[in-house]
Amino acid sequence: MTDNLTIYDDIDQKVRPRSDSIYSNPGFLNEERNNPELTLLNDTSSSSATIEESPFVEVAVNVSNTDDPTMPCVTVRSVFLGILLTCLMSFTIQFFAYRTSPIDVNIGIVILVSYLIGELLTRILPKSIFNITINPGPFTVKEHALITIMATSSVRTYEAMEALTVQRIYYNYYLSHFNSILFLLIMQFLSISISGILNRYLIWPAYMIWPKTLMSCSLIRALTHTDESNIGKSRWTSVSRATFFWLIFLFSFIYYWLPGYIFPILSFFSLICMIGPKNLIFSQITGANGLALGAFELDWNAWVAYLDSPILTPFWAHIHILIGFILVAWIGTPLVYYLNIWDTEVAPIFSNRAFDKDGYYFDATQILDDRLRLNKTAHHIYGDAYLTAGNAVAICFTFAGIAALIVHTVLYYGRSNCMKKPFLIRFDIIMSIFTYV
Repeated sequence: MTDNLTIYDDIDQKVRPRSDSIYSNPGFLNEERNNPELTLLNDTSSSSATIEESPFVEVAVNVSNTDDPTMPCVTVRSVFLGILLTCLMSFTIQFFAYRTSPIDVNIGIVILVSYLIGELLTRILPKSIFNITINPGPFTVKEHALITIMATSSVRTYEAMEALTVQRIYYNYYLSHFNSILFLLIMQFLSISISGILNRYLIWPAYMIWPKTLMSCSLIRALTHTDESNIGKSRWTSVSRATFFWLIFLFSFIYYWLPGYIFPILSFFSLICMIGPKNLIFSQITGANGLALGAFELDWNAWVAYLDSPILTPFWAHIHILIGFILVAWIGTPLVYYLNIWDTEVAPIFSNRAFDKDGYYFDATQILDDRLRLNKTAHHIYGDAYLTAGNAVAICFTFAGIAALIVHTVLYYGRSNCMKKPFLIRFDIIMSIFTYV
């Protein structure tokens, strides 16, 4: 392992000083003095180039900038494990997606399981069958990375599936299996095509970090390169990455028995709410289904169920999230609710359901005809649907986020060549070495 001021040029080479960090410098994308890429990016006279290594310490330490073309990558075991884990993860994620707190099966579990199975197959599989090589040797980092990339596509739920689910449960409308699969494939291909179009802006430039992907690279390296030098003076600071990972894994396994089975209240508890549980306003402010002011969670799965792992994002980004949460959830939402803006007092302060004018769940079937079209007469009698204050504020800021993204991009990157010449295949921008490796 290395400290935060050193990087590896290659796995077997010595370390040398490095100063720039995405975690200690929140303005690294705007500081041209410490980031020569952005200086060249905003310089319209510069020519296209490729940097030989990342200027950021976290990337340089965890991702090698060299390639071994003789190392096996697409093998029988890598394809088999990739397809197997993709199917298993897709089923698991989608099956538990309907829980109030979805089970988070993150990519780290896929990396760990694929590594263990890959090492097992290396030991038990014969070298070849019918002159087909199925065990070319030790489990390589390229095979591990390929399996991870394949399984990553399944470590999330798909919004298109929610549309099919809502139609069946609430509207008794059953789309055929063939049409359902076709609908899901169309939505996936649409998203993949959009991501391909945005590669030149979000993937190729060297200043695109993607911390979550960086975590995957770090874990793969920790598992496949266990012979790293132990740097440090004490017993606990000189352990290798792999040893540290297994220690944390063992601690997590033991601790999860407390909030998971032995003492479930640790997942979410509010001592303040327990003082006056029958007080409506008190419960709205401090309760689990309200603002949760003063509440605590000691369950890691509850932390990462919606906001992902806090380890993946820098500390300054956490501060931004905290400030935004306070402004939106603890200030904006109560104001909307207690001032009765949009008639939000007919519903609870937080809920993902819609309500009618009397505070009951809104039954959409009451305003639809047999062909699932709006019946204006029935709608006039039944009334409008009302959103909760929390849901309404969340929707408002979702649309505001889209506008903010456009404005931010124009203000901070409007002078770059990739914005001035968006339809060119190549433009004057410093490309990441990993685009070509």
